[in-house]
Amino acid sequence: MKIPRRAVSVAAGLALVAGTVAVAGAVTAAPGGSTSPPVTVERHPGPATPARPAARPKAPSSATVTLVTGDRFRVDTNGDGTQSVSALDAGAADGATFSMFGFNGDKYVIPNAVAPYLSSTMDLRLFDVSYLVRAKLDDAHSKTVPVTVSGHSGSALPALSAASGTSTVSKKSARAFGTMLAKQWRDSRSGASDTPVGTLPGGGKLTLDRPDGAPALPVAPALAPAAKPGGAAPKAAPLSAKADSGAALPYHTLTVDPIGRDGKPATMVGVLQNVDDFTRGWVLVGLPGIQGASNFSVPEGKFNLDFAVMSGPGDDLTLQSSLVVKPEVSVTKDLTVPLDARQAKPYEATVDPAPTGYEQVDYLSMTRASVTGGAMRVQPYGFDSYFYYVAMRMLHGFGLANPLYVTPTEPVHTGSFDFAAQTELVQSTEGLNPGPRYALEFPNRGQIPSTLTHHVAKADLTTVHSTIHAGACSTCTQQTQLLANMFTPWSQSNITNGSTVPVGERTDYWYTSEPELTVWQAAMNGSDGTRRWDRRRHIHPGEVITEDWDRGPDVPSPAMPYQQEPKVGIGTGSVVVTDPWLGVCGACRQDDNAVLFLQPLGDANPGHYADTGGVSAADSSLRFSRNGTLALSSTANSDGGLRPYQVPLPMLSAAADYELDWAYHPNGNTEQRIDTDWTFRSAPGDAAANRADDEECPPDPARGCSFLPLLFVTYDLPLDAGSHAPAGGAYSFGFTVAGQQHSTQKGSAATVSVSYDDGASWSEPQAATGTGDGGFTTTVQHPELAGTNGYVSLRIAAHDADGNAVTQTIIRAYALS
Repeated sequence: MKIPRRAVSVAAGLALVAGTVAVAGAVTAAPGGSTSPPVTVERHPGPATPARPAARPKAPSSATVTLVTGDRFRVDTNGDGTQSVSALDAGAADGATFSMFGFNGDKYVIPNAVAPYLSSTMDLRLFDVSYLVRAKLDDAHSKTVPVTVSGHSGSALPALSAASGTSTVSKKSARAFGTMLAKQWRDSRSGASDTPVGTLPGGGKLTLDRPDGAPALPVAPALAPAAKPGGAAPKAAPLSAKADSGAALPYHTLTVDPIGRDGKPATMVGVLQNVDDFTRGWVLVGLPGIQGASNFSVPEGKFNLDFAVMSGPGDDLTLQSSLVVKPEVSVTKDLTVPLDARQAKPYEATVDPAPTGYEQVDYLSMTRASVTGGAMRVQPYGFDSYFYYVAMRMLHGFGLANPLYVTPTEPVHTGSFDFAAQTELVQSTEGLNPGPRYALEFPNRGQIPSTLTHHVAKADLTTVHSTIHAGACSTCTQQTQLLANMFTPWSQSNITNGSTVPVGERTDYWYTSEPELTVWQAAMNGSDGTRRWDRRRHIHPGEVITEDWDRGPDVPSPAMPYQQEPKVGIGTGSVVVTDPWLGVCGACRQDDNAVLFLQPLGDANPGHYADTGGVSAADSSLRFSRNGTLALSSTANSDGGLRPYQVPLPMLSAAADYELDWAYHPNGNTEQRIDTDWTFRSAPGDAAANRADDEECPPDPARGCSFLPLLFVTYDLPLDAGSHAPAGGAYSFGFTVAGQQHSTQKGSAATVSVSYDDGASWSEPQAATGTGDGGFTTTVQHPELAGTNGYVSLRIAAHDADGNAVTQTIIRAYALS
């Protein structure tokens, strides 16, 4: 990753918010700035916890909205109702800048051209993109925006169908209206026009009209008149910020004064947030930043200030910056708060002995939540994190040579505040890493500590020995990658720098200063391009962890599924894991209801798995029968595919015999096919499942359940790093037949068949030797390589003492050499 010397605001997608118009505790911008927020902003306390297994969340949706200025935005609505907004071609007429804020659950996007007009001329609801989508005024449903023009005495304005009264703004021509607004503002400020600043030519006001059948118009945030350049921000009308008693909160002027490390007035980029109640307002100040003291009109209360302070323009990435944090500023009257970069301390993390010739990448992350919930979260996770990490200078590395500086804080008493620093040491952030990689984390709850210098001794590191195998696939040629996620109660980050590693054996090192606070989860991107996950764990100083990745065929995993999986996204946002231990039974029933949460791509480690992305729905087929009668089949779907994840099974009300067949190709490996056929008997009164404490039952997590007695096969195949076994001789291997994780079910007998022509012909089944506890061994005779197609296919048939059985057929289980 290369970062330019000077950040480009349009490409970087960062919001500018300059304190010229107050909006019920949030601040919008006058012309100047750029595109999307430099932090992740959440309306609720952290990400929404995924729905319980029985609940089917609404499908995510996207809509394109063209505003009356011609600026276009994409509004992505997640299944839980949360939204994110992305610029498409916003502000092409005047510099690609806009501001964004939240109010009463809606997203407002204010193009810079209209900011000066909001106090008296433009209805703020014209820019409520959430409402425009709800009212079906998005581009897929409407080519115009309905408005009322009142008090206008001139000719029709650009793009408007009428000069007064009921009118519409043509989206096709709306760019002309936005251009007119920007030009009029410049002319009014320069004296080229007699029209007052913030007034339309001919006067008047534009108000959004409610279309027939649309939801009621939302209550608009209260506005204050725009401040004069260089003057104090005015008091906002106290119409929407309410105290708990119901009385309106008074507004005060908060002056924020950035001071550089040289003691001179500086530039600031960052976040201003109410921590009494998140809905009372937040402000995002992005590139190129605000230079010198700025005034904000805010409701009385306590505020969090997180700002990068630097001596010049915020988009000059060569400048030294300091992160100045004031997590709990009480505003009870007009107040000036200095942001003094001279109080910042350097962050430094080293290991002893230090590796030579390594690259170092450092991150800082924070989460600040209000008393009533809702949080500002800055974390090294998600594709878009690159943008705000550059904006707020919370990253060192990738060409950003300046060290990180941050101000220590006192413990907070209002809401919550959490901070973490993270360091990765790698041979190459972009190339191959045959040597050890180091991942260090230093989390802190409640404050930024007084010292940010950390020296980690080798004895305190956790050692991770890994063996990485390439898949048995002639087309699986992608470079393998080794990664990890770190989950804290307030945030998460992923270890991705220097993740490209060769196949074979390797050693890496992890460290956390708070072993019981951080949960770690390793992952590996295989040569087929698909990610496998390990179980989640705490780590401790001096501990040794051994991993064996992608050894053996990619069969269904017996591992308990986690309900929350991290998701990296652009536009639709990234999913943050807030309860890393919460699981769900993979195959259980309650009364006549059963739900499958089966995961593919298990390997020699029964804790490994892939999420639903490991197999595409089109490459996964499912059949379910009851007492010999087909009850469910994926062939009914348009693409003929179905993954057994969140799939309900219609069970009978009495004891019955069932058959479940799941066949799939792993993603990226169309040469291998796994077909697993389970036969089992189940009844509503089966014994209660011996679940883990954090393992919930579907469909009702408040009740218990019983395991469906499915048998899983885990293979222990002696293979080299390329997933090859020697041809032309006897070959012995082991396997285990057992129920899903936490089940006590064990296989009692098994047979093995092999094929050397992709299943066209099979050897006679031979009995495997039981070793106890569901384990088996067997020996097969490999022919010379010339007598095969270069691969071995396996078929295992096994059953338990109760007659529940599994037959698993794997085409190209491993290769021969």
